[in-house]
Amino acid sequence: MTHAVSIPREAAEALRKANTGMVNDALALIGLNGGIKGVRPARGSEDATVVGRVATVLFGAPRPDNPKLTMYQTIRDTPAGSVLVIDGKGMDVHFTGDNQGECAKRQGLAGMVVYGGARDIAGYRAMGMPLYCMGSATVDKPSDIQVIGYNVPIETAGVTVRPGDILIADEDGVVAIPAEALIATLEKLQIIFEVEKAMETAIANCVTVEEIKAIIARKKRS
Repeated sequence: MTHAVSIPREAAEALRKANTGMVNDALALIGLNGGIKGVRPARGSEDATVVGRVATVLFGAPRPDNPKLTMYQTIRDTPAGSVLVIDGKGMDVHFTGDNQGECAKRQGLAGMVVYGGARDIAGYRAMGMPLYCMGSATVDKPSDIQVIGYNVPIETAGVTVRPGDILIADEDGVVAIPAEALIATLEKLQIIFEVEKAMETAIANCVTVEEIKAIIARKKRS
């Protein structure tokens, strides 16, 4: 097994106390968007919260200079604790199934995220391997779409995801945090925690709509 990669403990704990919506709000305060549109938990993964460093797999039309790769090799090359993010260009076909999920689980991966479809959802659910994708798909990808890159930058619904970035996934969706923006994101996340707490108190005390608007304004980028 490849050596594990980690996130600083304090950072991981703060992210787990939040949710993807709060993290995306924190990113917005520094002018970034990390929410990957269209990717949601597969049935059975709704209760999972995944936080981990990113490893990436790129699918596309092969060229003579592409490395000879398979999904199983990329999984075996991915450090334990990582989240494997597969760029299937949003295609409504499957890019992973439960055999790969079992391999990923034995490798110690934290979760699988697919910008495209997945099959064998029941298998993923039975083994307890968190899976996030654009939906179930029985149709395989075209024969001219293959793994053409591993641990390269990818584009998922307009969000650039790079190896070593931090990913958080939960029942609401998936958010990627650029590695270089982690500290700034955590600082802004404290503001979001404060705003959410203030909102709970305000609503419980039946304050005016104007007071609620003033609280919400605190999480808007100036």
